[in-house]
Amino acid sequence: MKKATHKAPTQSIAGKKVQQWIDLFFCLVLLPVMIYLLPIERWLENNLLFVCLLVAWLYIVYFVNRVFTVPSLFRDRRRMIWALLVIAAMIAITYLLSRYKMESPFGRHYRPPFMVDASRRAMSPSKFRLHQQAVWFLFVIVMTFSGAMGLLGELYRQRARQQALEVAKNKAELSLYKAQIDPHFLFNTLNTLYSMVVTQSPKTEDAFMQFIDITRYIYTNANQDSVAVENEAQYLQQYIDLQRHRLNDCTKVNFTYDNDKQLPGATIAPMLLITFVENALKYGVSSSVDTTIDITLTVKDGILTLTTSNPVRTKPSNNTHVGIGIENSRKRLDLIYDSNYSLDINEKDNIFNVKLIINLNHKKP
Repeated sequence: MKKATHKAPTQSIAGKKVQQWIDLFFCLVLLPVMIYLLPIERWLENNLLFVCLLVAWLYIVYFVNRVFTVPSLFRDRRRMIWALLVIAAMIAITYLLSRYKMESPFGRHYRPPFMVDASRRAMSPSKFRLHQQAVWFLFVIVMTFSGAMGLLGELYRQRARQQALEVAKNKAELSLYKAQIDPHFLFNTLNTLYSMVVTQSPKTEDAFMQFIDITRYIYTNANQDSVAVENEAQYLQQYIDLQRHRLNDCTKVNFTYDNDKQLPGATIAPMLLITFVENALKYGVSSSVDTTIDITLTVKDGILTLTTSNPVRTKPSNNTHVGIGIENSRKRLDLIYDSNYSLDINEKDNIFNVKLIINLNHKKP
């Protein structure tokens, strides 16, 4: 799944250097030695072009298998299918090379190719079998070694990614609390609750309970790796209901949630969606102009989609709608969901739109 501005964690410098040294050892020492142990001299005598093609093909197989095929087996299903197709293609090409029947154009008396072909000496069946076995032997060795190197590279990548997740989680923990219970939110909420108490609103008790539930959810789940999608949807609903208490009749907030339950126990990173909802309510609210804010959360076939749409009634102080909160959310999406999400943010005709799609079927390595 394509996503916006993705920058995946890379391998450590030490891991890359180890791989580079092993690549050099294999390409400059191990593979040439294995080729030398085979009847390379007879091959050179019979067909120099074939030898050059075979050697070049072995190096191509090594790097394609290490750099693309093996890592793709650990990614999404589409890349896995492409990797399997590449492996099948490499086997097919190797089979064609193994079926190549070398014949020596040099007998005792050389004859040009356009003359009668009587002097060409065909390879005997036993030598042809040895030729086939040698080609397949080299191919299997290269595939095995490059596969091991690809697995080593994937191990380094996953370790680096896990370390990046841990560092980001530790750095974001305090800012996460501040982002969810910031002074702006607290001031508006407490001011709304105070007004409801003074006016003796019948909804005061419900508003207090919503506020308590929200703060409990934040402090309970801030350190969790994942929460149930149902709980996150309920959290968004409570937050929106609490915000409605401070809005007048000019602003209408529509929130819908639908889950087809095709992925039982679906989970999501906690408080990942709230930033987009906060922004919609923060910049789309008006006390004098009729305003409609639409927020939709759906889960279908394991694909979560969050869309928000709001007219821009309040301009941010830095004149940009993609603020620190959204950038932090984007970084969390990069680290947690890698290539399994897409985020589209745009403003058209003074309407600010956000569409976030996350593949919940993806299991984080």
